[in-house]
Amino acid sequence: MFSKASATLLLMLLGVSALLLAGAEGGKDRHKDPRVFDAKPSDAEHEDDDDDETESGGDDHHDDDKHGEEGDDDDHHDSKYDHESFLGREESHKFDEMSPEESKEKLTALIGKIDTNNDTKVSPEEMQAWLAAVAKGERTRAAESRFHNLKATVNAKDLDSPLTLEEYKQAIHHEIIGDEPTDKSAQETYNTQMVRDQARWLKADADGDKLLNKTEFADFLHPEEAPSMKDIVIQETMMNTDKNKDGKIDLNEFMKDLHPEYENDVKNKKKLPDWVEAEEKQFKEKLDINKDGSLDPNEVYKWIVPDDFDHSHRETKHLFKITDENKDNALTKDEILKKWETFVGHQATNYGNFGSHDEL
Repeated sequence: MFSKASATLLLMLLGVSALLLAGAEGGKDRHKDPRVFDAKPSDAEHEDDDDDETESGGDDHHDDDKHGEEGDDDDHHDSKYDHESFLGREESHKFDEMSPEESKEKLTALIGKIDTNNDTKVSPEEMQAWLAAVAKGERTRAAESRFHNLKATVNAKDLDSPLTLEEYKQAIHHEIIGDEPTDKSAQETYNTQMVRDQARWLKADADGDKLLNKTEFADFLHPEEAPSMKDIVIQETMMNTDKNKDGKIDLNEFMKDLHPEYENDVKNKKKLPDWVEAEEKQFKEKLDINKDGSLDPNEVYKWIVPDDFDHSHRETKHLFKITDENKDNALTKDEILKKWETFVGHQATNYGNFGSHDEL
């Protein structure tokens, strides 16, 4: 059970700057701090979440930004998210410009690509592999876009050449402080970020040449996606959440950002809001694996990067739930085309104003 409330992005939890995210076209990543709630929810949001728990049997799994548990009402799913997950952002925009007939024709061609064993059906494994490949492509393009933006900021002659730490510092300095540093707060923000980012830089520099190529920069930008960056994920989470610096995160620290009054409320035996109790349950029953009352580094990593972190698994289950009519755990072309608007879209009022499109 995870809230439908707007989620805190995982990279914000890890401490990467908002500017770093804003510069990447794909910065609005799917991943987040997998709490039940990232902030005090409205009554309506909390009621929605309670409904999900009831329908799903209370199975707590990491959720993506848009979909709840399997018990979600299909009417509540976000078609834009489905389209971008299935096609990628750029390709999804192309489909928006097509007529329904053209969308179906292109979708039929895609089905053939997804069906890698050519048995005329799409299995969950084939769908998940397709969605994972699309997501990886989106992250790669976003990282490359950010990489080029940073190089352009420092007027680099070759936008594809490896990024130096000095180039990175100069570009971020320009973005945070500008050419005339007068804001002490901005300077402090920059200094704090550089301490954090230099540690992340060293970890991402796989070949130790003190430069980051595009692949290494993608790990730098999205450390939660790279197993080699595990130590950095833990370190940055601890930096943000382990307030007493004892090397673990207790329940009070876990709750501090969500409900600042939590510790006092517990001491005074004050009735906690239902959403706070849901957070307690999440911490005690799911996150604190060894039941010692706190999260050690390995538990912190499982909190931030849970086993079902990859959204393609959840999205596959969602797509099959609403498309697999005969429940045989395989999608035929007819089943997919019957629900074609779940996978692709169009803007009926606009498609006639656009020209032809490149083949997929």
